[in-house]
Amino acid sequence: MFSRLKAGLLAAVLLVSAFAPMSVSAKAPDAAVKPAMWVIRDADSTIYLLGSIHVMKPDTSWLTPDIQSRFDSAQEVWFEIPDLDNKATAGAIAQKYMFDPKGDMTSGLTPEELARVDDLLKPMGVNAAALKAMRKWAVGLIITMQEVNQLGYATDTGVDVTLLKQARETGKGVHGFETMDSQMQALVPETEADELTALRATLTDIETMPQDLGDLFDAWKRGDTEALTRLMIDKMQAEDPKSYQRLIVERNAAWEPQIEQILAGKGTVFITVGAGHLVGPDSVIAMLKQHGITAERVAY
Repeated sequence: MFSRLKAGLLAAVLLVSAFAPMSVSAKAPDAAVKPAMWVIRDADSTIYLLGSIHVMKPDTSWLTPDIQSRFDSAQEVWFEIPDLDNKATAGAIAQKYMFDPKGDMTSGLTPEELARVDDLLKPMGVNAAALKAMRKWAVGLIITMQEVNQLGYATDTGVDVTLLKQARETGKGVHGFETMDSQMQALVPETEADELTALRATLTDIETMPQDLGDLFDAWKRGDTEALTRLMIDKMQAEDPKSYQRLIVERNAAWEPQIEQILAGKGTVFITVGAGHLVGPDSVIAMLKQHGITAERVAY
């Protein structure tokens, strides 16, 4: 169940964070917050890999001295996408993938489902009829993000946007494994039927979202990779194997050789990608191991 929700969250953050101001918490780090981080070393290279979460409780002081010092030591920083705050690109991506002027978002939905959509959109001052030109998956995304905000999570203090700002301010090289466009291609359902299924799943999953998102956030804070695997990877693989292949396996397989190329260079590099890409049997960490590269868990 949470697999579909996570896909929506990732897509939502990709677009919404591009329009949100970025800020860094000034509070003292919480000793209980220890996100999972790995390190890869060879004779002349050091690569840190931090599993991120794309939304954040604003009062969470996640940027510990251990994370900060390793980030500070890096000359180059890599993210899933390097320009997630680019408003112009995000707007064009939204127009390309979230709207279909010839379509009818409400088609296929029962009167009860339409009423539920209206109810969930009410806090935003819109209804299903007002969003008929949007694609079904995009409406599900909007509903998901609305709930994320109501639960007190924000995108402007997320790991990615915080470290991106620091990287720019300190003159580090900023790179990305993919583009906004390619990431969105992976996130969008393949067919109209899949979109309808995804929207219906959102209407169901939203009921347990407070617990699901809370469990995921707590697991991320603890650096509990077993819980992260269970909550994200195992559920997605079991409930939506097509999305698992597209969102996790294929993207990880595209990133792994890029990390090998980074390791072939020199210096210290800091990589921040979603925690779901660093846990489970098809993780970037597992794929690197298959190619003879061992990533060690950082103890702190």
